[in-house]
Amino acid sequence: MSRPLRVGYLSRYLPSPSETFVLDEAMAVRGTGAEVVMIALDRANVVGHARFAEIYRTVKLVPRPSSVAAVYASFVLEGSSLVPMLRAHWNGVTRPRDLRRALWLARYLRSRSVDVLRVHHAAEAARYAVVAGLLAGIPVSIAVHARDLFVPADDLPWILSQSAHVTTVTPFHRERLLRSGLPSERVALMPCTVQVPLERASPPAARGPLRILTVGRLVEKKGHDLLIGACALLAQHSLSVHLVIVGDGAEGLALRRQAAAAMAASNDHLQVEFRGAEPVEVIEDLLLRGRFHAFALACRVALDGDRDGLPVSLLEAQAAGVPTVTSDLPGFESMLVDGRGGVILPLSAGGRRAGDARELHPADLAQVLRELYEDDGWRDELADGARAVAQQRQSPADSAARLVQMLAGLIEP
Repeated sequence: MSRPLRVGYLSRYLPSPSETFVLDEAMAVRGTGAEVVMIALDRANVVGHARFAEIYRTVKLVPRPSSVAAVYASFVLEGSSLVPMLRAHWNGVTRPRDLRRALWLARYLRSRSVDVLRVHHAAEAARYAVVAGLLAGIPVSIAVHARDLFVPADDLPWILSQSAHVTTVTPFHRERLLRSGLPSERVALMPCTVQVPLERASPPAARGPLRILTVGRLVEKKGHDLLIGACALLAQHSLSVHLVIVGDGAEGLALRRQAAAAMAASNDHLQVEFRGAEPVEVIEDLLLRGRFHAFALACRVALDGDRDGLPVSLLEAQAAGVPTVTSDLPGFESMLVDGRGGVILPLSAGGRRAGDARELHPADLAQVLRELYEDDGWRDELADGARAVAQQRQSPADSAARLVQMLAGLIEP
């Protein structure tokens, strides 16, 4: 190819307060010398991140189905032999009129001479990407993470079968994809990566409360209610605890009510601070200068089957040198080594579904947090281990170079 590889990235929303790993990957791909074309289905009125400012300014929004551009694209591509098949599939799983947006996307990809289209999560955005890629004659690469695999779209098998390339985040997830029938040569292991900051986290103050940070959407699978419950148990035993929760989501009101009740019963030993969604730069500053004893994320399998693949926030905390405490969900062990940089707690039997090992027990979590508070030597050992483990992981630049090589291989010479 006489010019740099041109990679399109399709996102569901931009800006997105979470999932910064998607744009981090796009920027790392651009750092290899490839060209990146950013496209989003919709714009969200949420917090943005300063390091993605240029992407936000240049992103192209897919027009609404009723727009002149979308209607015109539908008219122009109506004669394609693929359209009847694609329309029949599309109409069976989602709103018929939205197919116009996918047809517009196909024409846009052609107009920008995009070589390959990359999309994260094998769900709605991937459906648009696959349809547009088929019409434009462009290979599509899909990154599979968590909910898209465990609470799949009705047409997940079709989405994956029509893609040219699939990546996923842990060996556990790759094995699950292979069991679904995808050939091994089409499924690559591509863990999320984070940049290790030059400085490391400041240690906790010699005197003061147990300080815990957690970052994640306020949804069931993140287990914030379990973490609040663990902190409440510690406060009941007269340990002063300050929990900082960064994130927003559907369970926000319920969690705030739970926290308010726990604080009221704590005799001033418990403080729970909800920060809402924050820019990534604020989170980085919290990790480095917040003087936290631990970063905790009590991940669980939600009642609908949803679960985390491997939260990037855990990797970011370890890169900063903050000990992590989390759950023994399948796949976590591939990147998080128990006892080296953090603690991985087993999921307890029972919980909300008798007989299932579904979630952490708050008492187990509370015990580990107390030990991290009381045992300076152990905490320092985990902090050193967290930093060392992070430095041994593949860098974002190396991961991007590997991805670009794979994407380039999808293009017919």
